[in-house]
Amino acid sequence: MKTIVIVGGGVGGIFTANKLAAKLHGEIKRGDVSILLIEQNEIQTYQPGFLYVPFQELVPDVMFRSVSKLLNPLIKLEKDTVSKIDLNNKKIITQSGKEHKYDYLVVATGATVKVGSFSGYGKWWSTVWTYEGAKRVREMLREFKGGTVAVAVTSTPYKCPVAPYEFLGLLNDYLMATGLRAKTKVIFTTVAPHLHAQPQVNKFLEETLSMWGFEYHTKFQVNSIEEGKVVGSSEIKADLIMAVPPHGGSDVVIKSGIGDQAGWVPVDRHTLQIQAQGATGAEYALGDATNLPVPKAGSVAHFQSEIVSNRIADELKLGHSDARYDGRVICFILTGFEEATMVSWNYENPAKFPPPPSRFFVRLKDMTNYSIWSVMRCGL
Repeated sequence: MKTIVIVGGGVGGIFTANKLAAKLHGEIKRGDVSILLIEQNEIQTYQPGFLYVPFQELVPDVMFRSVSKLLNPLIKLEKDTVSKIDLNNKKIITQSGKEHKYDYLVVATGATVKVGSFSGYGKWWSTVWTYEGAKRVREMLREFKGGTVAVAVTSTPYKCPVAPYEFLGLLNDYLMATGLRAKTKVIFTTVAPHLHAQPQVNKFLEETLSMWGFEYHTKFQVNSIEEGKVVGSSEIKADLIMAVPPHGGSDVVIKSGIGDQAGWVPVDRHTLQIQAQGATGAEYALGDATNLPVPKAGSVAHFQSEIVSNRIADELKLGHSDARYDGRVICFILTGFEEATMVSWNYENPAKFPPPPSRFFVRLKDMTNYSIWSVMRCGL
């Protein structure tokens, strides 16, 4: 029997598992193949929903779902924490002491949000990159009576590169609706040399922030966040601070020695095969866990899961695979409660200037929010 082990039950891991179960249905039924997914959490959280929490939180059925209910019944689920990924011996070791040998491995361990990188988290500043942080931002907004709002991107890469701008769009509408816009100055900073790596998207964001009347600074290195101020190359005094904390790879990737200095797993940009000592070509990584120069976003993990599942299924059935990831990315960009736009690109074709924001794209984003669990469960 060939064993496929998937480490991580987030978007990338679950999509890959369900796609493999569909592609290898006959082989699993005959006992020729088994799929094991190892995940430490019982509940999967819809992370894109964090953005809405400070303003109008999505319903619990959208925000949370049991991992076991998202998986095809042909997949074995083990609730445990992986303590080591041993490429040299092709096995996974868990905290409970179990060892799982694999023929194929998929690392879908995601990214870690390092809220402890700056003091005062939950007091002087908060973030919408965690659920608890997003609820704190909601409290901070309810207490806010006007003044200066600072939104700071402290490090790159981070999950969903357009999310800070979506937050700014929702914030702009919120301030307008509450009558606070005329009493509020909004300052955005990013450590990056631009607002977005795609030139046409960058141009769109520059124009949009200017239209909203928001001040922005690139190449702004945040050294500390203190009570009432963001300290970097200059000091920004603020009455409300929302920051994007540094991100890094998961602890198990770092401890297992299969990641780079930041903990991202090096992979081939087309095949998604892990490029680390001990890798045999049967090991893959996808989604936020990788070092690829593409956004860390759910849509990217979705596209990559199709490549990984195809490659593994093809190799088991045909002995080879030609499936290749072309760097495909699709991102919605909310510009307010009732308007959004969308961009897409890949390795060879840069993004075009986004179409004018409209309700049409908001409805498409809503469809994604409310259908994602069903799409994931079906392995589409």
